[in-house]
Amino acid sequence: MTIAFSPRDLTPLYASAVALLNAGNLAAAREQLLRSLHEEGETALSYHYLAQILERAGGPGTEVLAAQANALKCAPNHPVFLAALGVRLVDAGRDQDALVLLRKALEIDPQNPLALPWVMRLNRRYLQWTSYEEEAAACEMLLKSAHKVDPLLSLTFVDDPAQQLKIAARSAPDVAVQPLEPHAPHEKIRVGYFSADFSEHATMHLIEGLIEAHDKGVFEFHVYDFKPDPTSRQHQIIRDFADCYHDVSALSAAETAALARQEQLDIAVDLKGITTDSRPMIFALRVAPVQVSFLGFPGTTAIAEMDYMIADRITIPDGDERFYSEKILRLPGCYQPNTNSRILPEGAGGRAAFGLPDDRFVFASFNHPHKVGPSEFATWMEILREVPQAVLLFYSGKADLGAALAERAQAHGVEPSRVLACGPLPQTAHLERIAQVDLCLDCFAYNAHTTASDAVWAGVPLLTLAGRQFAARVATSILSTAGVPELSTVSTKDYVAKAVHLATHPEDLLALRQKISAARHGSPLFDTKRWTRDYEALLQMCYQRHRAGEAPDHMSLSDG
Repeated sequence: MTIAFSPRDLTPLYASAVALLNAGNLAAAREQLLRSLHEEGETALSYHYLAQILERAGGPGTEVLAAQANALKCAPNHPVFLAALGVRLVDAGRDQDALVLLRKALEIDPQNPLALPWVMRLNRRYLQWTSYEEEAAACEMLLKSAHKVDPLLSLTFVDDPAQQLKIAARSAPDVAVQPLEPHAPHEKIRVGYFSADFSEHATMHLIEGLIEAHDKGVFEFHVYDFKPDPTSRQHQIIRDFADCYHDVSALSAAETAALARQEQLDIAVDLKGITTDSRPMIFALRVAPVQVSFLGFPGTTAIAEMDYMIADRITIPDGDERFYSEKILRLPGCYQPNTNSRILPEGAGGRAAFGLPDDRFVFASFNHPHKVGPSEFATWMEILREVPQAVLLFYSGKADLGAALAERAQAHGVEPSRVLACGPLPQTAHLERIAQVDLCLDCFAYNAHTTASDAVWAGVPLLTLAGRQFAARVATSILSTAGVPELSTVSTKDYVAKAVHLATHPEDLLALRQKISAARHGSPLFDTKRWTRDYEALLQMCYQRHRAGEAPDHMSLSDG
């Protein structure tokens, strides 16, 4: 979107600050902008860019929000600044305040590329969508525009890997890269892990077993923590694991990249991709001769300097490599690591402990509400109409969605009391709750990922719909590796029929539950040591190609 501005905005200090920002020199850009505000006067653009600088430099959220609010004060009805402040308010956890500004931005500019996807996401978050057709029309408008769209937002609305590549390419950082200084081989292969999620987060739940099983005789591990949480148990785990731990929360991308380069990493592993608190600029600047995108983002980063992406033959089938800028590293079985040392649910307290009826068949969706759109909800309501004795347990996150769920159910001809809301719980209690339901129902364009593994670990079947893009095929990969590929369907018609069949044929459901329970100890999905050895073998293959002077290429490990 073009921001209209007056000649007054093109003052020397302001212009210098923007040039420094574009060059990645955040400290100097901030200094010049503050001088511009003091000497050349306050403008919306100056405050807008100040907010960007503060954010990219890892400044306090309150300062970022204040700068963005000042931008709107200077231009109260400008759709860009309305939308920008709206997004900052989302980051601050003030969704309803954000929606007011974002919707106002759309009233002024119905095609605002920043406001539109966020309104779509928040409409889903609070079950305020209107129709599938309206969502589809909005998506088409965004895709046809040349504007940047958050790739993470698009995953929930568009099941098309070709489109995801185009969307990611629009947002990928494009910077001049200084060549890496060659270094002699280290005694061990030096691997850097980069993330903001070394805390109570789904990513950390998945990699705990990997961390325990990693071979420190072969690898030396450096950790770059974007967002430390010293109060979490996982923070101490990652500190104990790391041969060298770095809190880089106060460093810019350029400073973090310089630090990593100084440590002569052989392999850099990005565990964030293009998600909340990610820092793709670090990898665009090239911090290691081998750079790998893994786990954090279920799609291509489109970063030119990202060499590889970890996947498997289900998440990225043969022939789909063209939809990913990275070379594909395929693991046998499922690309997703899992920890086999988690506590198994014991069933203490039964359904009553979670407010669930003992005499009803219980369907459940434990996906985050932003993954649930009009298509999923309509499908689930169709299932409830076909199975009158059933209820649906709906994960609503931290929001109170009771009234919205009741309204949606009523509109689909389902008694509102049959749709039950539930909120977040600590991991162990959450697994206990999952174990009490009969059948989990998955979303479509953006499947259950960690949630799917949780269901299998809890011994509960998950019904999924295999789509086209990586994010829409993860649950199929998990279920296939667990030995229950029959739980993956290929159409909503098949999905509904399978759900109704399992709800009305208890013997078939019991057989599935028995297979899933056995998978917890006998399937490759939870063979953490084997998975880790396979993953390490791929890392070594990448490293050996680099040492041999060979360019990155697609590589796979066989199931043997």
